[in-house]
Amino acid sequence: MEYTGSQYIGEYVDGRMEGKAEYILPTKTKYVGEMKDGMFHGQGTLYFPSGSRHDAIWEKGLVVKVSLNSPIWTHLEKSLRAVMTVETASITRPRG
Repeated sequence: MEYTGSQYIGEYVDGRMEGKAEYILPTKTKYVGEMKDGMFHGQGTLYFPSGSRHDAIWEKGLVVKVSLNSPIWTHLEKSLRAVMTVETASITRPRG
């Protein structure tokens, strides 16, 4: 399910967010990259309102490889794992 107040710009496959996309959360954190089955999957970047960004390879909503080209964060963010878990959980749609 899409998070209330979020904006998704991209395609759907079988009713799920899939393909190249842009997903903007109410917190103004933005994900730009690939999605599959409603989750971050493939190459993508999280852009935070503070101006920092995180380039990574994603698999089923979790980071599996951090890009060496990702700039060093300019501000300390909350735990990256916590941010990814919350942000990813907020865009998944329950099955059924």
